[in-house]
Amino acid sequence: MKPQETKFSFVYNEIKQSILDGQILHGNTLPSSRMYCEQFHVSRYTINRVFDALREEGLIDIQPRLAPTVVSTKDICNSSNTVFEILKQKEEILQVYQTFALILPSLLVFALQGCDVEVLPHYKQAVKALRLGYTAGGWRPPSKLGYDILRIGGNPLFSELYSTFGLYNKLSFFTEECTYFSKHFLQEAVSVAKVIPDILKGDDPLIMYNLLSDMYQKLTDFIENTLNHLSEDTPKCPSQTGLKFSWNPMRGQDYCYSKIVDDLNLKIGLGEYSVGMFLPYEKQLASQYDVSISTVRKALSELEQRGFVKTLNGKGTIVIEPDSTKLHQLALNSGYVEKSLRYLHALQLMVLIIRPAALAAASQFAGEELCELADRFTSSDSVYLADILEAIMKHTTLEPLYVILSETNHLLEWGHHFAYYPSKKHTLSHLNKQVILALQQLRKGNADSFADGIAECYRYNLVRMKKHMVEKYRFRNVANIRVPEKY
Repeated sequence: MKPQETKFSFVYNEIKQSILDGQILHGNTLPSSRMYCEQFHVSRYTINRVFDALREEGLIDIQPRLAPTVVSTKDICNSSNTVFEILKQKEEILQVYQTFALILPSLLVFALQGCDVEVLPHYKQAVKALRLGYTAGGWRPPSKLGYDILRIGGNPLFSELYSTFGLYNKLSFFTEECTYFSKHFLQEAVSVAKVIPDILKGDDPLIMYNLLSDMYQKLTDFIENTLNHLSEDTPKCPSQTGLKFSWNPMRGQDYCYSKIVDDLNLKIGLGEYSVGMFLPYEKQLASQYDVSISTVRKALSELEQRGFVKTLNGKGTIVIEPDSTKLHQLALNSGYVEKSLRYLHALQLMVLIIRPAALAAASQFAGEELCELADRFTSSDSVYLADILEAIMKHTTLEPLYVILSETNHLLEWGHHFAYYPSKKHTLSHLNKQVILALQQLRKGNADSFADGIAECYRYNLVRMKKHMVEKYRFRNVANIRVPEKY
């Protein structure tokens, strides 16, 4: 099992990278510690430690009773090898833009529903910057407005993804240091930029979605043209050595025992460990997950509290039929409201991103593979949705999109005991039928209908689980979670 990243290290690395990439200019102040606490879900103590480390490294200056100020990073991040370093990450950068061109329009349109964009903190600055045209640094207010929109949408995963996009897109390089991009894209972007405020204030989700998709696709095309131009203009183009895209919404919370709980919970939910089967011995599980036996025991103890397993002295741990009473008691434990919110937010995100992901993967399915999937979808106890997601991810060629799908699905593993065990037979029967219908559409060559069908499965789960948590467990605050429309 991979070692978990500490809260301090991931906050430090992300803020440092945003400074080095020019997202926060020399002389500007950092966001308040309160805002960082909300963004990264950490304590003020952790943020203050990060500020101290950044000051020691010479990246910020801290004065009493004043917000930290960014110190010039020219000597640190700018050199004659800037282009060379960008080209090392050429494929990674391009895939980041291609991925977010697929998923950002859906997230923005959803977040904008019922939102008065004119009251957002960076709206006026963004409109002014757009009217003046994309001069050096002029991309920052519109970028901050995008973060405002996704943040006000109510799902923290949206804004976290957007922040991650900013860490990998190298937009400050393209707009401020790359003359080719400035000459070709920024001039043509003026006409598009002037209509962005009207797009954001529109009331037709489909029109907004199409306009935003077109805008992000044009940006992606220009980034690709720019990278190709730089490659042709560089005598010795470097080989690809860039860092892999990473997004981990559980950073600072991904404790080893909870990873084991989620994995075993998933395997029990999918029938890999069925009722009456014994789990591997503690020593075997410790070796499998590369953890101590005490960590395994902590994980098994939580599974037993959930009512999924029972430890028998001298025999081992056996999978049992879940007890609805225990599930109800579990839902009343402290921390479960927060976990249920995170689960529903992950479902909400999956509804929005699975459609473009499924649509992009549809053409990659071979006829033989479709037949194999159809043959596999015969067991009434299996969760076909998990199988079809695995197949979609297998054909997802964009690494960032694969990571986002994988991490979102990992967040959904927590809710298997809510999603599939209460009224399991009815739930699985309905979902499995929907997956079969979607697969039939794919076999007929109807990629759009296939993608819509898979998205509808996650939408059904969101509607059902939201209702279940409100009515049965009285989680009133989940009532405000919106269900994405189809557009």
